[in-house]
Order: sequence, then structure tokens, then C-alpha cells
Amino acid sequence: MAAPSSNASKLSQVQALVDMLRTDLQDHHLPPEKRVITLEKLKVFGRDVNQSDPIFTMEAKMLCKHAFEGTDSKSAQEAMRCLANALLKVPGTRQIFVELGYTGQAVNRYQNDSLDEEFLAGRILFLVTYATAETPKWLEEYKLANYLNDAITRHGIIYSKINKNEQPSALQDMAFTETTKLLFNLTHFAPEKVDLFSRSIPTLFKILCRRTLPSLPLQSSVAHLVNALLNLDLSSQAGCVFPSFDPTCNVARLIEVLDLSVESPNDNRNNQRNQLFNEAGAPLVTLLRKVFEISSDQAKKYMRIRLLPSDEERKNPRGKDDSLASRLLQLSTSAAALNIRQHLASMLFEVSNSNPEEFVRNVGYGYASGLLLSAGVELPQSALESLSASSDSSGRLFNPITGQALDSEPETKDPFSEMTDEEKEREAERLFILFERLKQTGVVDIQNPVEKALHEGRFEELD
Repeated sequence: MAAPSSNASKLSQVQALVDMLRTDLQDHHLPPEKRVITLEKLKVFGRDVNQSDPIFTMEAKMLCKHAFEGTDSKSAQEAMRCLANALLKVPGTRQIFVELGYTGQAVNRYQNDSLDEEFLAGRILFLVTYATAETPKWLEEYKLANYLNDAITRHGIIYSKINKNEQPSALQDMAFTETTKLLFNLTHFAPEKVDLFSRSIPTLFKILCRRTLPSLPLQSSVAHLVNALLNLDLSSQAGCVFPSFDPTCNVARLIEVLDLSVESPNDNRNNQRNQLFNEAGAPLVTLLRKVFEISSDQAKKYMRIRLLPSDEERKNPRGKDDSLASRLLQLSTSAAALNIRQHLASMLFEVSNSNPEEFVRNVGYGYASGLLLSAGVELPQSALESLSASSDSSGRLFNPITGQALDSEPETKDPFSEMTDEEKEREAERLFILFERLKQTGVVDIQNPVEKALHEGRFEELD
């Protein structure tokens, strides 16, 4: 909608609209259509904070009355849009909203089977959680936990009707996103109440498994769904997290999201994907770690197969191919993944049963050493000695530093094998001169190895 006329100053136009809407609360002189248009004009002005002061002060009480005390649903929703915009643009209005005492009415909007009102109420309450410590009161006294669970159930029904080639409508996806964002904040600010949302765990996993994943899942509602699961007590619904018909289906879906979210840091074409993962990937990795902790043996085995390098990959040093495990290893030491690499290393360590020796055997000491050092975990000398003779499941010995099978390592050529005796003699003279010059600098006290070899009789006189 185009902005209202700029003939008068913006501030005076905003004030005139606010006065008109305040008067309408008393005498209801505006027809519903005119009231909606007036609120739309005010919403457009509110997109820019400059000269829109009346929207962001106690005048917001007028908007609250239109939003939660009016009888016209279209006007109420437009007023809620104005409020949501104000709460986003000027954080100070969140405290004003709490002081005006309209939180309970906003919660009640979740009872309606309306995607528009779920979207708007969800966004308003999500923003207000940052301005109050009363979230536990919302959950039980205002019954918000029940309303949120019911809303998630309704979304589960929507997804259960979707065919493979269909997706939820844009409004359905937007409403679900606001609900999951609110759920995350509620469980974050009121962790003692997370059990109130346990019945939503199966539905959230069902939605995760049945919706089509976009190419960048962490840029979609999938990321908010993962966040919503993060603080919940998954062990309370372990039978649904690891269903008997397929104990690995939910784990497989989370790993699929992970697979779509990471690329090799050496592939410059996919910097955007890894940048996004670096910024938003920690909840996904943390959720996988929580799931592994409560997993059945079958699910743990599946996670190890998918997340850790296989014996087949020992043909090359660890982290040198394009498998998911290799990409995770590369990111766990990448300077371009500062926010996420510690989370990745910790996940790989835990999937290795939190056993330092097993961790080194799985990923190679080169990758494992950083995490072990930062965590203060010391690998015993006996373990290092046993690793030097370690073998994979097929019995092949492997290099404990790189993780590569010894029979796959390139043969090391003797650098002197193709030199003539005269060339070897000239090389020895060159090295002798270089070491003598180094000694003369006084920087280091070093014995010339050529001189040492001569004294020890390791030089052979040539004809």
C-alpha cells in the first residue's frame, strides 16, 4: 500500500490518524472498511520510526484496544499488525505493552483456528518475551502451553495431508514459524516448564520428516523447528523420537538437514552455505548431540556410520574426500567456521563414545589434537603407542596422525637414489658450507652434521 500524502508533515498525519482511531473507540463513528484503511495508513507510517512517535508511546493503548477489544476481526488483525511492527521497530514499546496488561488477551488469540491470528499473536508474544519475566505465568495461568500444543497439532494435521509434490501455503509456513520461535523463547526463559510441551515432540518430528527440505534448510522454517526441539525433554518421548517401525528415521532426517547445510570449506563456490551454517548451525549440531545421548544402540550405530569417516575412506588421509564426515572434519578446523567448529569437534568426540583413543582412531590425531588440547584431555603415552599399531575393521594398519591406511600411503622415494656420486659429494659440500655459515651467525649453537658424520667415520673415501 502506498504511503499517505506528504503534503502535511508526517508527524501531524500520524497524530491525526491516532486521534481518529482513539475517537472511534468512544463513538464507533468509523465504518469497518474505513477503520481498516485508517489502520493500514498508520501501519505504513510505522515502518519508519522517524516522526512516528505517537505509535511508539502510551498511545499504543489505542492500538491494543482495537486489536483485543474490538468486534471487527479485520480491524483487529490490522491493529495487531501495527502493534507487531511497533514492538519490532522500537523495543521500548514491549515494556509498554506489558504494563498495559494485554498479554492475556494476546494469548487468547491462539485459541482461534486462524492462521492470521496465530501468526500475529505469535509474533507479538515472541517479541514481548524479551521484556518480561512472566512467561511461566503465561504458560499455566493463561494456558498458553495448551494453546501452543494445539496449534502445533493443527500444523501436524496440515502436513499429514500433504502429498509429495505439495507444500504448505506461505501463510501456514509463516504461522508455524512464529509458533516455533515463540516455543523456543518460552522454553529458554522458563526451562522449568518444558515438560508442558512434551506432547508436541512427536508432531514436530513428524513435520520435520514430511516437509520438503529446501536447498538451504537453515534459511527456512526448518531452522526454527530445530530450535523449538532444542530445549525440550526428548527423553520423555523417546518412543516417538526413535519409533519402533524405524528407530533411525528422525535421526536420519536431522543428518540430512546437516548434510544439506555444509560444504567443503575449500570449495569457494559454496561460501554462502558455510557462512550460514557457521552463523545458524550450532542448534542443529547441539540437537544431534542431545539425540545421540539418549539414542538406542541402533540409532547410535547409524549416527556413527553417517558422521564418522568409514574404513573405506582410509584410502586417503582423513578429511580429503567429499563425504559428509570429511566435510565436518574440514569445518572442525576451519578458520572460516569459528562459531561452529568447536560444536562439530565435540559432536564427533561424543559420537566416538567420548573416548580419546577411539576419537583419534576415528578421525586421526591431526584433527583430534585440537579438541583434546582445548578440553584438557590428555592422551596417555600407552594409548599413543597402541595407536601406532592400530588397524581398522578389515585388519589394515593405519597412520594414527592422518588416519590413512598405511598400504594406501604413497611410497617415499629416497631423494638421493637418482644422484651420481659426484652429485652427492657436491650436495654434501653445499650442506657443510650452509651449516658453517649458520654457526658463524651466533644465533644457534649447532654442530655441522656433515662434520659430525666425518668424525664418526660415516663418510666413505671415493676413488
